[in-house]
Amino acid sequence: MNSEDTVRGAAVTTTPCRACRTPKPVRMYLCADCWDRLPRPARRALTRRDGQALARLRALHTQLDAGTPLPEITADLTDPEARQ
Repeated sequence: MNSEDTVRGAAVTTTPCRACRTPKPVRMYLCADCWDRLPRPARRALTRRDGQALARLRALHTQLDAGTPLPEITADLTDPEARQ
């Protein structure tokens, strides 16, 4: 099967979870297990859809890249400097 034989629109439907590297759906920030380990205020902040949504996602990525354990991810995902 070559690339011309693939179904149009058939794309990879999973990407690695940023926290644990297991497969997760493309449109999800984390896999279900990691999402459940986030504190409730952080999950609530990340599900809010407003002008700061991208900033909160970037703050989540910053905390994950810094090695912050999931249960310690802060609810204030809008300003990473405010946590220090």
